[in-house]
Amino acid sequence: MTLPDEPLSVEQVRGEVRDWLAARFDERDPQIDDDRTDIIGRTPAGHDAYVAAAREFQRSLAEAGFAQVDLPLESGGRGLTRSHVDAIDEEIARFDTPSLRPLAIGMNLAKAVLLTAGSEEQRERYLPALSRADEQWCQLFSEPDSGSDLASLRTSAVRDGRGWRVSGQKVWSSYAADADYGMILARTDPTAAPPQAGLTMFVLPMDSPGVSVQPLVDMAGGRHFNQVFLDDVALDDGAVLGEVGQGWAVSTGILSTERSGYMGGSGGGRRYRQVRAAAEAAGRLDHPLVRQRIVSVLTDELILEWLRDRFVSGALLDGNPAAGSMMKVKAGSLEQRSAEFVVEVLGAAALAWDATDIDGDIAAHALAASRQARIAGGTHEIQRNLLGERVLGLPREPRNHPASFSPGP
Repeated sequence: MTLPDEPLSVEQVRGEVRDWLAARFDERDPQIDDDRTDIIGRTPAGHDAYVAAAREFQRSLAEAGFAQVDLPLESGGRGLTRSHVDAIDEEIARFDTPSLRPLAIGMNLAKAVLLTAGSEEQRERYLPALSRADEQWCQLFSEPDSGSDLASLRTSAVRDGRGWRVSGQKVWSSYAADADYGMILARTDPTAAPPQAGLTMFVLPMDSPGVSVQPLVDMAGGRHFNQVFLDDVALDDGAVLGEVGQGWAVSTGILSTERSGYMGGSGGGRRYRQVRAAAEAAGRLDHPLVRQRIVSVLTDELILEWLRDRFVSGALLDGNPAAGSMMKVKAGSLEQRSAEFVVEVLGAAALAWDATDIDGDIAAHALAASRQARIAGGTHEIQRNLLGERVLGLPREPRNHPASFSPGP
């Protein structure tokens, strides 16, 4: 694609991508989320088709010049702004395209960390392939015994004279079975205090000897979660993202991006469109209480859009890294509340549908899937603690509670 001498405006890019999409896809049924169950499937083959469709669609966007347009030219982008990216995402949300959700970790989190902490060599190597979906990424943070305390992780990376040897276990790693690379946080100094000081971030090729992935099936039938086992996996020094011992700072940036971005984003009006369409389908759009709740969803989505704009500009909470937690809590709560509202307004049809209706189970699936919105990326309880301690200046929550206590005489 030949780039113009002058950067295009946001509305010019919006018009371009809208015309390109309209020539290839129908407009989306507002009741059907991009996470529809007939695409994801409850079988390995259905999941594989879902991921393959995402990568093919991303490649077509890249060929048309609409993929990761905020990346520098040398990294496969167009040197445009986040506002251009938002406009493209909003237009994609209006059409019945394959979901790009399987690629979100790479397109959002890996991209961000490579730009901020990656070496020039790492950026040149990984960003163009990521933009074209030639390579897919996952995030390897959570561990079985760590809960929400990421700093207590036990996966170790030990110097062996030629590089590093990584051993341990990760869990709840989205799309790890499909990924080519993972961002993995490991402990390189077990004696460091506080424990955050002894962590390092690495790029892990997922086909490395010693890496094994076991898929997990969630309550909604999705197959994107995985647990990953690492048995003496060899990595060289070029795999370090950022500096040795500075992995906590790198991971904090990733988590902030995660909580404010694809988890904390507004969804482009998706939730509003879904609840309105459900009310129309149920013939209840004129009911005053139903209309009031629809407006409440729309209001919260607009607030999320404004919060995100302020976060990107650094104005939200004066740039406090905990600002992402504010968006995560609001977005996760809205995701669950809107899914519950759709089921409520549809009534029994939401939970008992015609077996021949390929989209009949979408409301029930969305309700089940919405439960993870309060857990993924850090539980809401942890996010509220972060906001209380780091933003409001409240005393730290007591740690190491005794197993029992006596109230006294």
